[in-house]
Amino acid sequence: MTYGYNGKILHIDLSNRSTRVEEPGEVFYRLYAGCGLLSTYYLLKETPAGIDAYDPANLLIFASSVMAGYPAAGLPRYTVCAKSPLTQGIGEARGEGPFGIALKRSGYDAIIFSGESQKPVSVLIDNGEIQFVDAGPIWGKTVGEATDQLENQFGAEISVAAIGPAGENRVRFASVVNDRTHQAHRMGMGGVMGSKRLKAVVLHGGELPPLAHPDIVEALTADFGQRIASNSLSTWQKVSPGFAVWIHTHGLDAALDVENFRTPEFSALDNYKADEFLRFDAGIAPCPGCPNDCIKILHTGDADLDPRASGIHQEVTGAMGPNIGLKGIKTLLRINNLLNQWGMDATSLGFTMSLVMELSDEGIITREMTDGIDLHFGSSEAILEMVRRTAYREGFGDTLAEGAKRVAEKIGGERYALHVKGLEMVPFEPRSQTNLALGFAVAATGPRYDICEHDWDYDTEVGWDHTMNFSRTLGILERIPMQYLGPEKVKSFKVLNNLWSGADVLGLCIFAVAPTRLLSIEQMAQMLNAVTGWETSSFEIMRWGERRNHLMRVYNNREGLGAQDDRLPDRFHNEPIASGVKQGDVLDREKFRQMLDLYYQMMGWDENGAPLPATLYDYQLEWTLTNVSL
Repeated sequence: MTYGYNGKILHIDLSNRSTRVEEPGEVFYRLYAGCGLLSTYYLLKETPAGIDAYDPANLLIFASSVMAGYPAAGLPRYTVCAKSPLTQGIGEARGEGPFGIALKRSGYDAIIFSGESQKPVSVLIDNGEIQFVDAGPIWGKTVGEATDQLENQFGAEISVAAIGPAGENRVRFASVVNDRTHQAHRMGMGGVMGSKRLKAVVLHGGELPPLAHPDIVEALTADFGQRIASNSLSTWQKVSPGFAVWIHTHGLDAALDVENFRTPEFSALDNYKADEFLRFDAGIAPCPGCPNDCIKILHTGDADLDPRASGIHQEVTGAMGPNIGLKGIKTLLRINNLLNQWGMDATSLGFTMSLVMELSDEGIITREMTDGIDLHFGSSEAILEMVRRTAYREGFGDTLAEGAKRVAEKIGGERYALHVKGLEMVPFEPRSQTNLALGFAVAATGPRYDICEHDWDYDTEVGWDHTMNFSRTLGILERIPMQYLGPEKVKSFKVLNNLWSGADVLGLCIFAVAPTRLLSIEQMAQMLNAVTGWETSSFEIMRWGERRNHLMRVYNNREGLGAQDDRLPDRFHNEPIASGVKQGDVLDREKFRQMLDLYYQMMGWDENGAPLPATLYDYQLEWTLTNVSL
């Protein structure tokens, strides 16, 4: 008997509607554990190099892990992976909410879709049995409309991960949305799903695999809930309006991303105070069993919007707020709801729109080119209309749907396209947070705002009081100014990134774990033992994290991505922060290059950013030297 996982991988070929079940064995799970690490293994093994992300040969993988998918602290998560339409490298998006538990109950630890259906289809897994369901009647519907119809057809107890019009139209930054409001956002997994004409994955019934020590899982979760009030960061996540409301505070003690990072000054900063958001508080969009209730429902009350689609994540307020000069938070919250219904990533959309707005200001793009719509920073009505056109690829929206990199290549003004490897930036300032800067540059996925714990938390002036408690167990013994460039930051980034990479492999929510949240590294290992029964350690978690980083790097290297792509937009090297508390901060290009080189050496990579043979042997990835599909 296995505890904590099913021991089965389901393969579904949508082209011929065939299925097969693989049972890899414990050694496989001990090496690849789940989520992005497991998915990258299959993408390397079972897809040829150089295919386009929308090629039917690309795989779309819904993956759990050996411990994710239980109603407990930090565990209701899952991951969607594929080759990314934006980067043409590894694509990884993580989702919260009820779907992760439903996936574990399906009887499979991962569902791997290949091929392309001739007609729109949904896949229903009911108590482990697979059905192909005609999706013609719900093709073209929003996520919420499709979910409603599926519930009418199969019952209210189902859990649904679906795409909206953006995914159907292959918007390169389309998202998969589960249970109406929880986006597996970033990197265009919804576009890959749309290219396969897969409208929805519908899960019903089944049983969770038994826990090895259910009493310990329950005790760890109860302890987590009791200690929330003792941790200021976790309390901020717990108490309404929640962690999506950070703009005003961050604008007072750090540097905001305003208008495509061209300024840190935002005239409407007071509109983003917590009290303003509380006017729209409509409850929570829970992850079942986790006490922290991070995702709040902030709903405008507009009669034409479904309040069930108003759960809001942290990045949305930055990317679709000050980044595009949007002064009114009611408009921001309306956009959030629509993006959940249309299935579209707010971060990539925000930086694609802010690019076009800056191009408009610079005279590189004219009003005639944007369908006669005056798309400038802060133009609320124009923004709302262009968001819709992007989801449906109407008019100039068809251009925006390609993402910032491709828009700039088509129109011009590449210097204003803020992306890394083709994935748009995130609304957190790298010039004043250099751990993040390094992570944005080197991550195989491209920039992710939760690539590691933020430099802010460790800053000598404003960092959280409790930050060092768990950090010392990682070997981080002293605080470092957030803007510092140098070797100490590289060492700090390596261990912080590997920790959260390990959490990602296990499907452990990084908003629940060390170094600054409630589950210590020891408790992470205790939870893993309690779920699986394995004798384990924090060392094994860190090994999974580094193995994931190495294997994703191997995949990207195979697809032509390397050291030449580990670079940030020139704006962050050439333009110091112009004003405010971080005035003058800039990423010195040579110092940053030295940090990158040192990181490669620390990771055991060559000068091109490729893992050395010795590194691959060390992490039991030597098979990639000769056995990678080409």
